[in-house]
Amino acid sequence: MKNPTIRSIYRVTVLLFICITSSYSSAQEESKPPKKVNFAAVPVVGFSNSTGFSLGVMGQMFYKISKNDTISPVSSTGIFGSYTTNGTWFGALFQRLYINEDRWRVTAAIGAGNINYQYFQDIPVFGGGAFIGFNTKADFGLLNIDRRLFSKLYFGLLGIYANSKTVFDLPDFIPPDLATDTRSMNTIGYSFNFDMRDNQLNPYSGYYLYFRNNFFRDWLGSDNDFEMYSISYNHFIPIKSPRDIIATRLHASIAAGDVPFQGQNVVGQEDIRGYSEGRYRGDQVYTLQAEYRHRFQNRFGVVGFFGMATAFDSFSELDNAPFLPGGGVGIRYMVIEQMRINIGLDAALGKDDWGIYFRIGESFGR
Repeated sequence: MKNPTIRSIYRVTVLLFICITSSYSSAQEESKPPKKVNFAAVPVVGFSNSTGFSLGVMGQMFYKISKNDTISPVSSTGIFGSYTTNGTWFGALFQRLYINEDRWRVTAAIGAGNINYQYFQDIPVFGGGAFIGFNTKADFGLLNIDRRLFSKLYFGLLGIYANSKTVFDLPDFIPPDLATDTRSMNTIGYSFNFDMRDNQLNPYSGYYLYFRNNFFRDWLGSDNDFEMYSISYNHFIPIKSPRDIIATRLHASIAAGDVPFQGQNVVGQEDIRGYSEGRYRGDQVYTLQAEYRHRFQNRFGVVGFFGMATAFDSFSELDNAPFLPGGGVGIRYMVIEQMRINIGLDAALGKDDWGIYFRIGESFGR
């Protein structure tokens, strides 16, 4: 048995960083002098077919590292906690720094969770399969440092510590040692990103190209030696005015080497809404999405989105790879016009699956 949730925790961590950098909600009126430190708290709700309804809160404070730096975005320190109706809980502390006129970007996090989840196990002798539940207790730490090389091109170094203990919900006749798995997935890596968006939080035009390569090695304490590659290309096209936007995204997540089950990629998360059961997974996952965004004359807006995904372990399996469409609609409310910060709620349908997503900031953030 392998543990699929360490990679899920890493994905949640990345998504939370996007939320933190997208949730500045304490802007001051122009007639008032700006505060040195601003505070904000935002509720986070959602629903998953695997974990049920979730309720959480994200609190953060925002500040400038240097009052003379007019180029760097606002830095932030945050805390996040959530609880779901199936007993899952997750908590984390975050730090995001923009330094020296945005030449340096530093992201750090620590967190822990108790996760009740499931995975789908094929059982060929029975002509099908079944979902198997499990409980995972996990903790993690993350540090990422980016340096601007020139223009809008950044180079980054990344390190992640992740450790977990999982107990699977198996019949009583299975020995306890076979139903329990303790696993580490520690990694270091590097990244490149080229950011030509007109705004990081809610782009109206431009594009964003991102590449990351992670290495999992036994000398780092990882239980398996393999590599992970992540490639994303996001493009934002205005139609007549910034109130109507077409956003597109092409994404690939690829694992190579001695890939354990928890190192595989899962269809769902932000890369294809409408899949919350964790049923489809593989060493390689590819997605293509498009989203239409319309903002009314007031602060409200609507979105409609559609995407396709597939998952397989190697290209030799491509002929039998699943075709996984997903699409839905959502509503938006711009809480801070000066910074284009939206909150919203999306409902999506997938192949024999569905999900509801509360969001801070727009999709296709990274």
